[in-house]
Parts: sequence; structure tokens; C-alpha cells
Amino acid sequence: MSIRTPQKQPSQLARRAWHCLSLLLLGCMFQSSLAIAQEALDGLVIEQGIQPAGSDVIFSGRGAGFETIDLPANDAEAARFLTQATFGPVNADVAQVRTLGFSAWINQQIALPATLQRPALEQQIAAQVQVDPRNAPFYRAFRMERWFATAVVAPDQLRQRVAFALSQMLVISDVGALDNNPLAIAEYNDNLLRRSFGNYRDLLRDVTYSPAMGAYLTHLRNQKTDWALTGGNLVPGLIAPDENYAREVMQLFSIGLVERNRDFSPILIAGQSVPTYTQDIITFTARALTGMNIGCTGPVTIGGVNIPRNCGNCVGPQCNFVTQLFFSNAPRFAVPGIVTALIHPDGYLPMVCYPRYADTGRSATAANGYAVLPAPFERKRLVSGVVIEPSPVACHTATPAIDQQACIVYCHGQVDTLVNTLFNHPNVAPMVARQLIQRLTTSNPSPGYIDRVARAFEDNSSGVRGDLAATVRAVLLDGEARTTPSANFGKLREPILKLSALWRAFAARPGNSGLWGIAVPERTLIQRPLGAQTVFNFYEPDYRQPGELNDAGLYSPEFQILDESSAILASDEFWRRVYSGYSFTNNTTTAFNIPANAAYLPSETIDALPADNAAMVEALNVRLLNGVMSATMRGKLVALLNGALAGTDKRRKALNTIHLIVLSPEFAVQR
Repeated sequence: MSIRTPQKQPSQLARRAWHCLSLLLLGCMFQSSLAIAQEALDGLVIEQGIQPAGSDVIFSGRGAGFETIDLPANDAEAARFLTQATFGPVNADVAQVRTLGFSAWINQQIALPATLQRPALEQQIAAQVQVDPRNAPFYRAFRMERWFATAVVAPDQLRQRVAFALSQMLVISDVGALDNNPLAIAEYNDNLLRRSFGNYRDLLRDVTYSPAMGAYLTHLRNQKTDWALTGGNLVPGLIAPDENYAREVMQLFSIGLVERNRDFSPILIAGQSVPTYTQDIITFTARALTGMNIGCTGPVTIGGVNIPRNCGNCVGPQCNFVTQLFFSNAPRFAVPGIVTALIHPDGYLPMVCYPRYADTGRSATAANGYAVLPAPFERKRLVSGVVIEPSPVACHTATPAIDQQACIVYCHGQVDTLVNTLFNHPNVAPMVARQLIQRLTTSNPSPGYIDRVARAFEDNSSGVRGDLAATVRAVLLDGEARTTPSANFGKLREPILKLSALWRAFAARPGNSGLWGIAVPERTLIQRPLGAQTVFNFYEPDYRQPGELNDAGLYSPEFQILDESSAILASDEFWRRVYSGYSFTNNTTTAFNIPANAAYLPSETIDALPADNAAMVEALNVRLLNGVMSATMRGKLVALLNGALAGTDKRRKALNTIHLIVLSPEFAVQR
């Protein structure tokens, strides 16, 4: 999985010197890369040609109102839209958007089937374990390769882009408990893909039942408190339900910490914000999230590999009452000393409920006939005043067959009640609206923008709440996103999106081995898809970069992973990516050979660029900057090609210029 770098490239010190020279030639008088990025969101927006509404040639005099704009006036408008809606614009898509218009393009994308990752990854791992089995964490690199390949080349770009946004909202990570389970992570990602244009209620339910999420936020095999009869009284035992997921599903995945208006502004009473929930509600919610673990479906064969699964002699609902199954793990393909990542599908399919371990509002002590618990413990009180009453029947390991299905229905019913209660809370619409806007278009949406998107979430115009297709459409088609951007509109482009845009712009291909060479992107790009260090994502939606941005009251989430170190690491990484397969045969000539284990920019694409220096810069402007490069940057680049790089061949000029553009503040900021 190694990355093959060009032969005879400059040393790291020489590359750093080139970066410094490059920035000077671009006219960047900043003390650090962090300052460059800060300036990009402040003063440099003026250099990019952002004028008062109605005077920008790029946007053909379109105002900053909220009228519906469906047909792009030029390639720049189409490319800007695609920068927000895909992993990077390409010429063919620009032409398609120009022809179809924004709405029709969205409709076409929604109609495309999801390009899933887990099925192909599963077959790949099944083939690997039969010839060269490795311990499970080894296969995480396989998932990364599959993720990037899908992001760069899949036709359902809008779905892929929205799923990536959702993965940073409904966060799961292969750090820690899931380090050895890339197939469960891939299936979780696939579920985001399947639900990207579905209903948020269904997505929230799927996330709650995901065994990957159950392992990550520890409600997998969550057990109720067992009450015992002591001195004629029922008293609680030592086990208490885990509250981890109960807290995060409210704080991060649905209603947030304080009550909000539809435009995301906090509701104030006597000047104080109003909490959405209390510790008692967390405790009650955790009780509703008990009794779930993986199901048992028997042995399977995957890619010619047999994986046994012994469910005992149980049939149907009986299996939900088997203690051994509640505590079971999904089997894996293993050889002596090696447990691989090829896992039984039970390990990534939705969890099922085992009523014996679910809180039913009754005791688990046979001596008292499994009596209803004393008040106030018999009920579960959720947000919005919703109450879950105790089970009408006793549920335990010896529950009669006639009552078993009722126990299962109760168990799943209380989870569904919780999901429905959270989904219908007024806060969900502005919470989802704001974060989708931040991930797709701008870090600082106006209250009106959030309100309009939240309204679409509340009602898709057909009376349906939670329609993500309607919500995404509202994000992308809103006048604030489609008209001339205001001074505060836009977002810092995160490192992964920089790389995907670069690769897509030049139709990058995997190396001869089929690898993209991106197994551990976090080392240089500080991100790994579905691999954040915490449930709060790589960066938080409310993060404010200290300094001018914070003083101006602006949120800047992506700046949380940008500093001098990460900026230099990324610039070195982009050098390797741009020059992958290219080498210097002498002082003036650049050779090319397809690399074995890394993606590359095809030589024919580079060689097709104009030979004239000014024309080359303009061609790269169109390909990477949507044609909106500032006059200052254009002049500096042309001067560089006419001066310091005058003696080199066209390939090296092109590659160096591409690298400079990717490092520039103008590429860093998505407007």
C-alpha cells in the first residue's frame, strides 16, 4: 500500500524552499500557512472578484436576493454549484449542468442507484484471506482505498457527497472499538448512502440499530438494571444502563443542547437559553436503549469462504430469548494466530432485541412474578413529555411462547418511540439544516438561509417531514447559495475535498496495481473518512478560529484542523500527489511512468495543456478554480513561468503550477 514518489525529486528541504518561493511569487505576505488561510476568508475574497451584489461578471449581475435561479449563466456558475454538490467539478458535469439546469441535474443524481462500498470490499477481503490472511486491522487500508475510489469516480456524486456530510454529523469512527471491523464501518457508510435522499427518521433509526454504532457508543449489549426482592421490597441491582448513546443521540444527532427557533437562534426565557433535556431524561432514554445485540442467522458463505454461525436449536422469536446469543459476537474467518476482518453479516446487519435484557418496566426476579416496578421506575420519560409505559407481559428467559412476540414488539417499540420522539422535536429541522449547509456550502449561513432549509425539512411541500432529498435540494438551490456570494459566504475546503477535487479535475487513475495509494490519509491530511478521533468529528460546527474570524463572530469549523504543521504536511502531500509517476531526468525534462501503487494525473491530460504560459495558466484556472482566478494570482503565475521556470519543459511548468494553485488561498476557500 506504499506511495511511489517521483524519482530524483527535490529533497524535503528543497520542497519547503519551493513552497516559500511559491508563496512569495503569489504575493502572499503572510507569516504562516495559517495566516494565509485566515486571510483567504477575509481580505483575499476581494481579490477573487467578489463585488457588491449585481456587479460581479462571474455571476452575470445576479443579485443577492432569494429568487429561484435554476440555469447557470456560464461555466463558472455550473462549476461553483458542482464544487458544493460533488467531490469536485469535471468538464462533462459542467456541460451537463449547463444543459439541464440545477434542479434537473439534482433529480438525475437522486435517481441514480447508490454506489455501495461494503459488497465489493467484502469480496476483496474474502479473496485476500484465502491466499494471505492478516489480522483484522490490516484491512482498514482496503476500506480507505475503496472509499476514495468511490468518491473520485462514482457517478452518483451528489449521493456520495451528501453521505460524506452525514458521516460528519452522525459520526462513527474506526478509532478504538471498530479498528478491527472495516466491513461494519463500510456498511454504516453504505447505509448513509442508501438514506441520503430518504427520510431522516429512517436514517436515525438505522443508526440506532447499527451494531457498529452500538460498539462505538456502547449501547451494544446494553443491559437493564435487574431488581431483586429484599425484605419484601424491590431494590435495584448493581447494573445500570450505559448512557453514552442516549446522550449523543440527543446532543449530536438530533435535538442539540438548547431549544432553538427554526432559524437556529436560541429560544430565550428571561434572557437565558432553555436546555433540551436533563440528566434524568438521559437516564430514562438509556433505559429505552437496552437489550440490543446482533442477531443470529446461521452459517454463510462469502466469496467462497464458509463462516459458521451456531444459533442452537431455537426457531424464530425463541432465538431472542437465548442468553448465549445476547452475549455472542459475530464469528470471523480465522486461521491459527490470525483473526481476519472477514466477519459474519450478523456483525453489520441491524441489531435485534433480547427482551430478557431490555428494560420493560418490570423486575427480572421470578420470586415476585416479574412485577411492575414501583413508581417512578415503571415508566420511561423522554423529551417532549413522551412516556413509555411498562410492558403488558413479563419478559424473561422462560417467557411462554405465546408472549414472546409481544415482548419483542414492546422492546423494538420503545426504541421506535424514542426515535420518533427525537425526530419530531422542533430542534431537529434547524440542527440538520445548519450542519448540511455548513458541510456543503458555507460555514456561516444567515438565519434566513437556515430557516428556509429547515422549512423544507419540516415539509417537503407534500406534507412529509424529514425528506432529505428536499432538504439537500433546499441547501443547494437557495438564493444565498446560488447568487453572488456575500463577503462572509463560503468555507475552508477541508484537505480530503482538496485532494478529491484535484484528482477529479485531471481524471486521475489508480496505479498499475489498482491502488490509489491513500491507505492512511490522516498522516498528512489530518482526516480519514469515518475515522475521526472523537464523536465530535474532525472539527466542530461551532468552532471559531481565534483572531479576526472569532472577533467578527464567524464560525470556521475546518480551521480546527489547520495549523502551521498540518498546512506543511498537506502541501508536501499534494506535491507527491501532483508528481506521482513523474520524475526529473535532467534539469529541464520531466519523464513519466505509471506508478505501481499510487494514483496519478495522466500524462496525456498534462501534455494537452497549452504551451503558451498565459494560456496554460488560464486553462488551469478553468480546471481548478472555476475560471475565477484573481488578476493578481494570474499575473504572478505567468511571471513565474516566464521567469524562474522558463528553462524547464512544459510538463514541469504545468505540474508546478498545479501544485501552486492547490496550495493557494483561492483554491483553499470554497466560495
